[in-house]
Amino acid sequence: MTDDPVIELLSRWPGRFRFGRLAVELRRTDRLDDDTLTDAVLRGIAEDEDEQAVFESLLREGEVEAAEYLLENGPLPDQARLSRRLQAVTARRQELLGELDSRWAALQKQALEADLPLPGLDLAELESRCVVSWPETLPLLERAEADFGERLRDEQEELHKRLKERQAAGTVDAAGAESSRALIDAGLLRAAARQIDDGTRSSGPERVPALPAWMPGVSPEQLLEWHLDPVQQQRQARYAAWAPADGSARQLIEAYASLADGGFDTAQRFATALNCFLNRDDAEDVRPDEVTGGYLTTVSRAFADPEIARFRPLGNLDLFIGGPETREPEGMEKVPPFVAVGPALQASAGRGGCAVLGLRALLQLATLRTGRSTALLRVLGPQWPLAAFAGRTPDELDELLGPDESTRWLTLRWILDLTGLGGITVADALAYATGWDPALLHLFLQALAERQGRAGGGRRWLPQWRQDRPFAAAVEDTVLRPLGPSLVARIAFWAALAAAPPGEDVTAEELLTEAQYAADAIPDAGAVRAAMAGLVRLRSAEEASADRVRFRRCGVLAVLGDQAQQRLEAALRDWAALPQDAAPEDDGHAVRQWEARRHGLSPAYDAYMAALSDSALAADLDIRLAELVAQTAENSVDRQRVEGTTDLVPLLREMAGMWQQAFPGPQVEIGAPAAAVARISTRAAQVLLYELLANAGEALAGSDTGRVAIQVEPSGDEWLVDVKDSGPGITYPQGREDLVFRAGRSTKGEDRGDGLHRARRIAEVVEGDVLLASRSHGHPVLKGAHFRLIVPMG
Repeated sequence: MTDDPVIELLSRWPGRFRFGRLAVELRRTDRLDDDTLTDAVLRGIAEDEDEQAVFESLLREGEVEAAEYLLENGPLPDQARLSRRLQAVTARRQELLGELDSRWAALQKQALEADLPLPGLDLAELESRCVVSWPETLPLLERAEADFGERLRDEQEELHKRLKERQAAGTVDAAGAESSRALIDAGLLRAAARQIDDGTRSSGPERVPALPAWMPGVSPEQLLEWHLDPVQQQRQARYAAWAPADGSARQLIEAYASLADGGFDTAQRFATALNCFLNRDDAEDVRPDEVTGGYLTTVSRAFADPEIARFRPLGNLDLFIGGPETREPEGMEKVPPFVAVGPALQASAGRGGCAVLGLRALLQLATLRTGRSTALLRVLGPQWPLAAFAGRTPDELDELLGPDESTRWLTLRWILDLTGLGGITVADALAYATGWDPALLHLFLQALAERQGRAGGGRRWLPQWRQDRPFAAAVEDTVLRPLGPSLVARIAFWAALAAAPPGEDVTAEELLTEAQYAADAIPDAGAVRAAMAGLVRLRSAEEASADRVRFRRCGVLAVLGDQAQQRLEAALRDWAALPQDAAPEDDGHAVRQWEARRHGLSPAYDAYMAALSDSALAADLDIRLAELVAQTAENSVDRQRVEGTTDLVPLLREMAGMWQQAFPGPQVEIGAPAAAVARISTRAAQVLLYELLANAGEALAGSDTGRVAIQVEPSGDEWLVDVKDSGPGITYPQGREDLVFRAGRSTKGEDRGDGLHRARRIAEVVEGDVLLASRSHGHPVLKGAHFRLIVPMG
């Protein structure tokens, strides 16, 4: 042990702050010895850094407490930047805690899926170490992960033995054995054991066997020669692992080899062989059509697995078969993502509409007995645009994910699997980071796809996304975009986030107090309360009203929370700088956002919403709106866009928040169960709710005391959504209430009267209805109109 006088002298030496390692070691005097001390001094001399460089190095390494000590005691230049440096220390500490929590949660999930106990390590202890030093924390965490990995491998070996015993006894068929092996290899031992012991089939991509790893030292062309030459098959011991799984696999390989000859017959032979390989039970001959550079045909039931049929409900896949000299397909730009095969075809470096099925992948596929369609899509998916599986917009992604968390979780795993972006660990990290906000999830998926294949990209990038400044800025913009340009709404958001962490309630009084601490002048309390209610438009808001706000627990909000105080002060400064006679700050933005919901089923809806979401509204916004109105006026109801499933409750809360912004005087209240999953698409449900709420809003326009009540209740296998208001009611005579649903008939003037007519038609497509339950005086307080929407349960 080094003498105490030496330690005391070094601890008071002003030059110690130029020695980063020394600054760290002097914080751990109980473990300090001569060798450690000498090494720290020599490293400081060799690195020859100033105090600022030492501070940045300590922060980068995760020596948070040492960096903080240097700020408080060291002679850092430019003390004016002290506040910013302290914020950097706080942000780095939160980042490291976030990484620790993420890895610990992943370890917990692995242990749960493997039915194994967690390593004997206290999370609270890890967190207490993490806020001091990440280099001290990381070895403990890595040791725990390594110990768990060792126990997992032992259990996997035992389960593989049990599977072999069941196969030998004849209680597990070949397909079940392949699926169980895939589950074991994925670490899902609980599901694998259930499947082995009682035949309970698992769900998710992990149950589908992965393609075999390619063996080194052998080219695909050489292996193809072995397949075509019986003599080589006998001579090459390594061929046994690559023998075709059955006759259809052998025919597929031979058909590929014949493509070098070109011509219609070889193209038809390959298309038929691929169809037979994928659909052994009901395969049929295929007749290709000649196109530029080759032939085009369709592979049926390529999306055969029921769990992936959601990505392409018809299940068919376009197949381009290139000629011997064709290097890339031509004239296929408007074809949906398709697969191409041919001896000279070159795979694109990035993602595009054409995915090439090369010889190597085909030889890997040929070894599989089960899961062939899924395995083929795993080859194609990483070559296709992300939109092929995640949708083009957040709304499309939301529709794909489904209404409940278990469905969303399963769909996300499939999206990641088929696009090659990751497995359960990545899915868990995305779910935590985004809180299932479809706009955020779509953004993160796009970022993963863009970084796929890059050094340090993809899965390695995800835990450190907050360090990617352009992306972090895009995340913040995505969270706030539904609020539009309203500064008061942003003040309410940042004040709520600064007042309490996500998951905890923030009252109006607490939010106002937080704003008052941040600036001398703040908006009127009534305006702030109204903005609080408008926060319900955020998918990250679990609850929002004029009295209370609560955000979801998610990683993005935790990161934004670190900056909430700073952002709140900036928003208040921007608000204070507005001229006293400034026009309403959103310039009708809230009304535009609300009224756009009526056109949710129109083809131009996404383009209009994208233009409306820009911070600077597009110059042609009115032209886009006119196009949208014209499309909606056609009254066409596309069945495919109407069918689907939707949880009506979060949609209602979002719509009610927007309604409150568009009609600021009246109040809206919702009574509903925790969830109400209906058999209707989100867009169609949005249009129906818009029409009912818009009628109530127009009836109460200008009122400061009006009320609208929305009640959602189950009735048999249907959901009843009642919308009542305190307006004047419907003036059509008794017995002629049906007139309100006739096209072109309205009590509100010319060019009106199509909304409720269209709403009823949409509801009828899903075997629901829209009724006028009462023209007026159907309720002692809410004496206006009472409409009832009926939709089947999902």
